[in-house]
Amino acid sequence: MAGKLGSSFDQAEAAQTSLRSALDRSHRGEWRAWAEFAELHDQACREGDQILSWQATAGLMLTGQHFRRFERFEEGLAELEPVRVDAAGLDATQELLVLNAFLLALMLCRPLDPSIDACAARLQLLIEQQLDVNLTLAAGRTLTFYFEPRNLREPALRVHALIGPRMAEPEATPYRKARWLHMWRICAHYGRQPHLAMEALEQMSALARQHSMRDVEYLAVLIEAQNALPHGDIPTARAAIERAEALVDSTQLGELVLLELEKTRLAFMRREVASALHHASRARWLSDEVRMPAAMRWPYAVNEAFAQLLGEDYEGGRASLQALAGSTPAGYAQEVDAMLQGIDAYLAVCDGLPDANRRIEALWAGLRRRRSYDFFDHLPEFCARLCVLALDRGIETDFVRSFISKCELAAPDSAPPSWPWPLRIQAFGGFAVWRNDELLAAEGKAQRKPLALLQALVALGAFNEGSAVDVAHLVELLWPDLDAASPKASFEMTLSRLRKWLGVEQALRLSNGRLSLNSRLVWCDADAFERTCVALQQTLRPHADAAALPTLLQQMNELYRGRLFGNAVLEPWLVQARERHVLRFTRLVRDAGKHLETMQNWSEALSLYEASLEQDLMAESLHLALIRCLLALGREGEARRALQRCEDVLGIDLNSASGTELRELATRLSPLR
Repeated sequence: MAGKLGSSFDQAEAAQTSLRSALDRSHRGEWRAWAEFAELHDQACREGDQILSWQATAGLMLTGQHFRRFERFEEGLAELEPVRVDAAGLDATQELLVLNAFLLALMLCRPLDPSIDACAARLQLLIEQQLDVNLTLAAGRTLTFYFEPRNLREPALRVHALIGPRMAEPEATPYRKARWLHMWRICAHYGRQPHLAMEALEQMSALARQHSMRDVEYLAVLIEAQNALPHGDIPTARAAIERAEALVDSTQLGELVLLELEKTRLAFMRREVASALHHASRARWLSDEVRMPAAMRWPYAVNEAFAQLLGEDYEGGRASLQALAGSTPAGYAQEVDAMLQGIDAYLAVCDGLPDANRRIEALWAGLRRRRSYDFFDHLPEFCARLCVLALDRGIETDFVRSFISKCELAAPDSAPPSWPWPLRIQAFGGFAVWRNDELLAAEGKAQRKPLALLQALVALGAFNEGSAVDVAHLVELLWPDLDAASPKASFEMTLSRLRKWLGVEQALRLSNGRLSLNSRLVWCDADAFERTCVALQQTLRPHADAAALPTLLQQMNELYRGRLFGNAVLEPWLVQARERHVLRFTRLVRDAGKHLETMQNWSEALSLYEASLEQDLMAESLHLALIRCLLALGREGEARRALQRCEDVLGIDLNSASGTELRELATRLSPLR
């Protein structure tokens, strides 16, 4: 009898030793732990040791999740069912392990299960009990995964406060710390806390380098790609993906899933529809191969939908998103619903449906109520279009502007003046710069050259990379008298001072020896004026649809508030730029006015000339057109006064006026004067 008891004791002790060994390997991020847990589970089942079986199953699930191997999740969830309502005979440390795995499996496999909230509350109580540090780090990670999609930021911060001090405990393994930081970074990122997210990434990367954790370094490199893409930094994203390809373990299909996901997002940013569809489909196939639970597959389905939207297959994208109904966690389900609303609203506008405005209002009101900023994250151009639809109609303007700023959306060409550019430059009628709606002071000798450089970029039309100006040309214009060695140093110092004064990272782009403003971050009235002029020219072409003419004329007059840089004394080459804009403005007003006169819309033509003269009183052709309209309307008295104003303002002797039309008008009106 004693021998049997001793043998049983030895077996139990050996099993506990095996469990500790498997847990230790799992805490160090070794894939071998998965096989040890599987062997231990089989042994526990043979011996009828339920507690050990549960712990081994929990180890399988937690280890498998890190390596994206999910084949034991469904059966593990069924086996751990007894812990749904209570500890089921487990001590606190055992419950911490088993309940963590059960909650994780519920969220991944049964995202709408009503027990999830109660299990999360129990797990949160357990991590407050100073139990095993590595199990606590793993549980904190799961709880953060629970809080994030539900927008429960305050509970997540409380968990962060509990975990923080325990990171310094010597028993805490680098791998568990890194995996906790990885999840915390995700939470901080979606909570729009970029400094916290960057801090977590830096700590995670440092741990990976210090302890040679290839898989953690791989995750950190992929995050670098994720961070670069929303800013349009394609070279950095592409370089990060190339580094990830060198780090990936191709035998781990779960790692390949993540790589394909980032390749899909890069294809989105590069507007490569075929590539986006290819990588999105491959990522989804790999997610099936690793038997990823339905609740985890939704991002891959969303990416396929995004690829369809990128190719302007809006109906196909909508159908792909609609297929996710009922298979996503509550918080993410709201995000998918919002995306469906966004597609419907966009299509309603495109199709001219009468309820288009109502759909846009419902979309943005819902996002505002939920304070939701997770909306078409990897399709920023489409998201920006939806923002423009709201701003154009004055719908939820404050929230939409906040949304644009927090999501750092690039302004599309159709962006209205209400778009919240980080930097705004006024060049017509003076020169001023606003950063986040605050006027920047431009005083002192030290600012003269930086401001001259900025004015040069504006005058030369360098508003984006496509119109960037060669640095050598800028040096020639701004430092014509310096010797050959000095201009480059002078330019570099001036550029550095200008960047510091503007205070917006990436507002200036220097690439391949050419400098420009970044139109994604900087709005300038001269740039908007030029784009409006192009649209006006197209509208005034023969047989063109002139329906947009009144709106475009109003925009042009609102933008052109006087001559380039106002009354400032300018260098000759800047005077040329000023005169070029004057001619552009007066010719377009003249052409648009003639169009209106041809249509005998004399009142509209008169309003155009009056508004345009307010912007440029020195334009003789506009004075003449104004007088001509007044005469056509039979308003001779006003025409006489307008002629006298022309004489006074321009300093012209009407009796000897050189212009044929002006002399004819003076002769015609002279009996009435």
